[in-house]
Formats: sequence, structure tokens, C-alpha cells
Amino acid sequence: MDLVKETMRALAFLSRLPVSTRWFDGHDGTLSENVRAFPLAGMIIALPASLALLVAAALHLPDIITAILVVITTIVTTGALHEDGLADVADGFYGGSSKERRLEIMKDSSIGSYGTLALIISVLLRTTLLATMLDAVSPMQAVLVVIATEAASRAALARFWQSLPSARAGGVSDKAGIPDEDGSNFALVLGAILLAIGYGLAGGLWAIVLAAGLTAFAHYAFVALCRDKIGGQTGDTLGAMQQIATISLLLGLVIAL
Repeated sequence: MDLVKETMRALAFLSRLPVSTRWFDGHDGTLSENVRAFPLAGMIIALPASLALLVAAALHLPDIITAILVVITTIVTTGALHEDGLADVADGFYGGSSKERRLEIMKDSSIGSYGTLALIISVLLRTTLLATMLDAVSPMQAVLVVIATEAASRAALARFWQSLPSARAGGVSDKAGIPDEDGSNFALVLGAILLAIGYGLAGGLWAIVLAAGLTAFAHYAFVALCRDKIGGQTGDTLGAMQQIATISLLLGLVIAL
């Protein structure tokens, strides 16, 4: 029952899906305690996109159109939460010359050239990779891939969150607290299991190995970049990590296919 509560709380933070306030009774608002349920929340977030995929497949729409619909549905489901983080990170990391200036830019709600380009690149890559995947697997295999990707990318988010201290006092991630190692490990194992099922059925062992390997590399590279640029993590970097993980996971699968 605790895991169900944690999943609902994580879902309220990670998406725009309606979540009853009863799941927050007696809760102090510390999100970091719920990170072990992030992959399960990712599975639920994937359901509207999975439905869109199946409808598009039933209508025999072109793969590229189906992929666009899947990406749009995911963005709507999350309220572009992770995309917003990616754009802010791109603007801050490459538009500021000091830690303080980078954090200031990231806090600004306006979007600059770096953020715009990052969003365009992210959407193009995810759409193209999904379309390529759809051409090689059945609709049901594609649904399992979408679910596994949303789950595993949020497991990577949980691990990333636990890997770095907060870079901004009073920020979203700082107020939410740093996840403990046990919760992060639980999310990682759960995400890996779901990845193995979805990607294994679609592309076999090689797909699992490539996807996991590329994502691990992307994770450690982004951790190093965040440490160098701002000395830690913020809510924006959490969103950026999810986007980076999604792309690296799908890239590994497509290479294997």
C-alpha cells in the first residue's frame, strides 16, 4: 500500500494526470521519499501515449505520424515538465559564464536560443527514433517499448537526483530533499526490470545491453557536466536527465534493431 501511495504522489509531481488529495493525507510534502515509485509513475504516464499508438496503428497511419502523436501525447500528459527543464538547462549552462549567472538564467521563465534548439533537437530525435522503431516491431511490441522507456528514463532521473547535492538553496529539488540510496537503488532495479521486458521482447538481449549502456554513459556524462557548470542539481536538471535518458534508451534500441 505504501508503494501505491508513493506512486500516486510521484505521478502528481511528474505529470498533469489528476491525482486525489487523499494520497497526500499525513504527507509532509517531501518528494524524495517517493523516488522508488518513479518507474511505476512512468508506466502510468506512458498509458495515454500507448493508447494513441494503438489507435494510430489501427488506422494504419504512417509511422512518422504515429511517432509524432506519441511524442505530443507524452508532452501533454506531463505538461512539458521535462522539456521545460531541458530548455532551462541548455540556456543556463551555455548562456552564463559563472555558476551564479547560470542558475539565474535557469530560473528565468523566458527561453533563449540554446533552449529553443535543445527542444527542437529533443523532439526531432525522439520522433525519428520512435518512427524507426515502429517500422521494425509490431504495435504491441511498440507499446511495451513506450512503457519501458517512460519507466526506465524516470529510474535514471531518480539515480541522477541521488548522485548530486542541490545546487540552489530553496529550489524545487532542494525543498523536496535528496533521495536516499535505498530508494534510488530500488527505482533503478525496477526500471531495469521493466526495460529488460519491453526492450527484450522488441529487440532481444542486444537491445537491452545497448540501451542500458548508452543511458549509463549519458547519466555519468551529465552528472559530470552538472557538477562542472553549477556544482550540483536542480529541478531543471532532473527534467533534462529524463529527456537525455529517453533519447539514449531509444537510440540503443534502434541501433540493435
